[in-house]
Formats: sequence, structure tokens, C-alpha cells
Amino acid sequence: MKSNEDPKIKALLLDLDGTIRRPTSGKFIEDPNDQEPISRSERVATEGAIKAMKLYHQEGWIMIGITNQGGVAAGHKSLTSAIEEQRKTLEIFPLLSYIYFCPDFEGNLCYGVSRENIDLIHEIRKEFLGQFRKPNCGMISASLKNFKNLSKALMVGDRSEDEEAAKNAGIHFLSADIWRFPPNDREF
Repeated sequence: MKSNEDPKIKALLLDLDGTIRRPTSGKFIEDPNDQEPISRSERVATEGAIKAMKLYHQEGWIMIGITNQGGVAAGHKSLTSAIEEQRKTLEIFPLLSYIYFCPDFEGNLCYGVSRENIDLIHEIRKEFLGQFRKPNCGMISASLKNFKNLSKALMVGDRSEDEEAAKNAGIHFLSADIWRFPPNDREF
């Protein structure tokens, strides 16, 4: 029997830097091409973040990036470069559907990047002005407002501000190390 109800949505919100990607240079990402997936070894890029994303995708989760980009406010990179960086991330991680990023320290600006568009989230979701930068929950809350039938939401990150942002949004949090390399998948 076919249900007339919309399917329930499961949203996996992923911090980017230190959770799914790292700079190939070993420094902060200033050039959009200076990034690679976090994996168990240099030789096996499909381990780690990519493997974890595939497992969640198979279980029907929609994946969204959530990232502070304070390097823009600090003058280490331009807004255009930050947008291109997120586009490159979407290319590296095809299962990632959208990225929200906050380029200022005050949490007043938020951009949404897809493969086709750049959205000015701070103009669409004005109710979150001043709350976009993690550990505040503006980016998370703005992203979840897009789902009418949200059944689950999980934030994965590597820093305390990721965990605090999840708590502030009222959703569950999972450490990036556990998510990427579950205990039964670790090498000793």
C-alpha cells in the first residue's frame, strides 16, 4: 500500500574542516584546491570521511555542510575564494548536497553554496542574524527549516563549537573520529 505522506527526512549536518576535509598543505585552506578528504591513510582516500558518507547515504540521510569561514573576516582569503572552496568541496564529496558557511566573526552573514547557486541565507533567514557563526545554531537551524518532514538530525564535528552548536539547535552530536572510524572499524 502506497502512503500519501511525504517521506521522512534524515539530515546529516557535517562540519567541514577537520571533519571531512583537510588542507593538503597542512596549513589553513586558502586556495580552493588545497583540500582533500580525511582518510585513514594517504593511500586509501575511500576510507574515513568518504566511506562514512556512503554508509549514511545508503541509509537515506541527506548531507549538508556547516562551516565557519573566519579566514574571510581575518583577511586570509576573499569571499570569492571561500565560495570556490565550497564548490570544490562539493566536487570532492558528491554526496554532499549543500554547504552553509559563515564568513564573519559576528554571525551576521551566511551563504549557501550548491553546485548551481549561491544563496544569501542572511537575507532569506533574517531571524538568525547574529546567530550564524558556530557555536551559535543559526546555520543549523536555517538548514533544517528547509525540511517539512524532518525525522532525524545529527551534527558531526571535530571541535567543541560544533558540539555546542548542535546542543543549541536541539539535535544530537557525534564526534568526527567516531563517525569516520567507528570502534569496530579501527586498526590497532
